[in-house]
Amino acid sequence: MIGIDPNFEIEDWLIQKANEDLALIQLDIQRERRQLEQRIHRLEALAKRLSPEDIREIPKGQTNLFDCFDIPLPLKHLTDRIEEIENEEPHPAGTFINLLPHEGCDDPLLAVTAQMMLIIAQEKVGRGASWIDLDDLFSPLLENGISQEECDEALDHLLMTSQIHEIDDDCFIPDE
Repeated sequence: MIGIDPNFEIEDWLIQKANEDLALIQLDIQRERRQLEQRIHRLEALAKRLSPEDIREIPKGQTNLFDCFDIPLPLKHLTDRIEEIENEEPHPAGTFINLLPHEGCDDPLLAVTAQMMLIIAQEKVGRGASWIDLDDLFSPLLENGISQEECDEALDHLLMTSQIHEIDDDCFIPDE
């Protein structure tokens, strides 16, 4: 290097390389933090959907006119009907169907398969991979007894809803 640059100092070069490496590590940490925040948000959203809140509860320390005065008979009849509907047993597949956000889907296997596929993709990319290929995406699902057609349908659903993106032939990344 002295022949190319007579002012070359190895110490200065080492300091420069160390600073560049620290900048790269800092970017990796920021990316990992963002992925973990997104995963936590996704898990909190799933937990929230699995345990819905009762919005009819009266908040502590807060009341309105309906809390203070009696409700007229026609409205009581409506509230009784609403309570009857609320007390009905939900369909057992409702929990799985609700895994798909903003979607009026009646296919619980699609919901579970799409969610599992998204988790598999996030785990692989979260471990440092740049993408996940089709075999890595499908093989855990096929091992669990999910058919190839269901996997294809779940992948199509994730691509259409932009929850996963195809960056090359059979190479995918989850949406950040």
